[in-house]
Parts: sequence; structure tokens; C-alpha cells
Amino acid sequence: MSDIHFHAMGPARARSGEDPLVPFLLGALKGPVTISTRDVNRIDSHRLQILLVAQRRWASDGVPFTVTDMSPAFRQGLERLGLDADHFDKERPQ
Repeated sequence: MSDIHFHAMGPARARSGEDPLVPFLLGALKGPVTISTRDVNRIDSHRLQILLVAQRRWASDGVPFTVTDMSPAFRQGLERLGLDADHFDKERPQ
């Protein structure tokens, strides 16, 4: 099995609108991924969309995609944006 690729998301998206999550994910394609959200103060819809698309892509490839260290603020953000607070805790169907 490939080495696990790890990325810690920053507290907020860069002012430029670019998020380091995108190049990380592009470089980690086809490999297992773990993303820590411990520093995320507030998840915005753009970053959540990136996570959801990646989650679906990794699932379709049959490769582990894990989101860890979810703070209460991150979980509240998921709910605010229409998901269950435990969305990334659940085993996602392919």
C-alpha cells in the first residue's frame, strides 16, 4: 500500500482564494489521504466542496480518505452548510 499523504488545513482560506488543499490533493491522487481539520476555525462552502469532491473521488478509486481532528467549530460548520456533524466520521457508501 502507498504511504499515507497527510495535510493539516489552515484556520481559513487564504485571502487570494487559493487553498493549499487543492495542490495537496492533486499530488496525492490514487494514494491514501488523511486531512486534519484541527486548526479550522470556520469551514466555508468552497473548502467544504473541495473536501466533498475529494471524498467522492477517493471512494470511487477505493482508496482511504480520512478527515481527522474535527473541532466542535468545524462540526458546527458542517451543520450550518447542510451536512450532519458526523459526515466525515461515517463510512461513506461508494
